[in-house]
Amino acid sequence: MDPITQGTFGALWAQAGGRGKRKVAAVAGALAGMAPDLDVLIRSSEDALLALDFHRHFTHAIPFAPVGGGIVALLLYPLLKRHIGFAQLYIVCLLGYLSHGILDTFTSYGTSLGWPLTDHRAALNWISVIDPLFTLPLIALLLTGLKRPRFIAAAALWALAYLSLGGWQHQRAEQTLLQWAERTGLPVERHITKPSFANLLLWRGLVDSGGTFHNVAIYLPPGSARLTPGAQVAQITADDIAPSGTTLHRDVERFAHFSDDWLFRYKFAESPDDWFLGDFRYAIDPASARPLWGIRFEPDQRDSGVAFERLPTADRAERERYWQRLQGKSPPP
Repeated sequence: MDPITQGTFGALWAQAGGRGKRKVAAVAGALAGMAPDLDVLIRSSEDALLALDFHRHFTHAIPFAPVGGGIVALLLYPLLKRHIGFAQLYIVCLLGYLSHGILDTFTSYGTSLGWPLTDHRAALNWISVIDPLFTLPLIALLLTGLKRPRFIAAAALWALAYLSLGGWQHQRAEQTLLQWAERTGLPVERHITKPSFANLLLWRGLVDSGGTFHNVAIYLPPGSARLTPGAQVAQITADDIAPSGTTLHRDVERFAHFSDDWLFRYKFAESPDDWFLGDFRYAIDPASARPLWGIRFEPDQRDSGVAFERLPTADRAERERYWQRLQGKSPPP
């Protein structure tokens, strides 16, 4: 989630350990709730994928939370010791820190929640990474609850209700996607559904039919469902790009792990010969193949690293198609 949501959620969780220190707990919990994302500082000018390897990695794991929460408590104690004892501050920071990875697991990005026991990136795909409809009421209820404690419970109920709604919508999206695949005779080796940006109405569905990826847009208002077929692309693996043991092969494998093997070659209209491998899981328009990010490289330079690139998200046509689909309309091709 975005830092504001993580801070608010951390402040909410910290109330369970506040015991009369609601405001102090909110401040400490908010800071602890945002702290795991300091992993963005792990990067290298010589290795473009290092930041991807470690974002939402060990700092987000449940086994690391006692350490991370303890570090935040130690840093905050000199500033807050007149208002709260260290033991209580540690509990508050632990709760706030722990909330971060758990909330991230509900999103569509993936989190190494069980590291070092497993490298699996858990992602329930119930809520978008940024969703103001979740965050703004949560902020309002939490701030009110600092003066009127009963609103703390209301904030917790709102978070539970919204996440549960996301889970229900996710189930509907999965059912709609699999029914479409069955009707069209499409074999399903694996599939995934993710909410599109900042809402629970419009979803992106993916099907891997065995080396070929298909995506659809799924619109889910109450009581009905509408599916629009999108793109069809071929899967790319590291073995398709370079021999094993080369730097290029290693980097493509790393990006494939990050993208959960939803890797394909995206061709730009203005430069179709460029080699750009995109992460098929994400797009502004859920029926589009245009990825949000990917890696660029020269296939003949096998001992050189790749460049990670985020494509501009302000593509006007993509935004217009997304907005029309979100309103339940069918945009032109």
